[in-house]
Amino acid sequence: MRKIILLSDVMGIWMYNDRKAYKRLTDTFFKKNNIKLELVEKVDKEIFPKLAQKGREGKLTYKEVIENYFKAMNCKSYKKLAKEYITFEFRNLRKYIRLYKYSKRILSLLKKSGIRVIGIRDSVYSIKEMKRILKVLKVEKYFDKVYTSNSLKVEKPRLFNLFKNVKPKLFLGHDDDELLGAKKCGFVTIGLKNRKADYYISSIKALPRVIKWLIEKRSL
Repeated sequence: MRKIILLSDVMGIWMYNDRKAYKRLTDTFFKKNNIKLELVEKVDKEIFPKLAQKGREGKLTYKEVIENYFKAMNCKSYKKLAKEYITFEFRNLRKYIRLYKYSKRILSLLKKSGIRVIGIRDSVYSIKEMKRILKVLKVEKYFDKVYTSNSLKVEKPRLFNLFKNVKPKLFLGHDDDELLGAKKCGFVTIGLKNRKADYYISSIKALPRVIKWLIEKRSL
């Protein structure tokens, strides 16, 4: 049997960002550094989305995104503050980025089955930073490789063009544009709670069974 490559979104599939927990956590950082939350809210709304977009496109590193974020708040020592903030974020990572209930179990089953899982993410994080997150969550060993739009300098769905010559290949996702983009690049798509895909699953628990069926019935 040929090696099956499963290209998979990372966030929204295996893990999620608890935004309420993140806000509670970062508010303590801002308060400690005497930054008014009203100012944070304004910068979050008006400036950060543009900085984040540049980060996802690889025009800024994550460090530069955060430096410019604090610069927009008129913080005098914005570079020093950005460094402290990034350290604070990663130190408290497990408090706001969480694995879904069955993620580790299913990733382990895929690994044992010889499925090569490649994680991809539109993100301000570099590949190195994304690997660090996976390591903190203790799932790094289940991913053969991981890529981010920041490092590749291209977002999904155009990112799929980088894998168009790889066969056989599957894509596991949950967003319409990503599933449709993957289809155009020749991927067999599996949609988690999304019927725009070639195959639909309502729970990640069904993934190994569906892949096994595809190998047997479609001779992947």
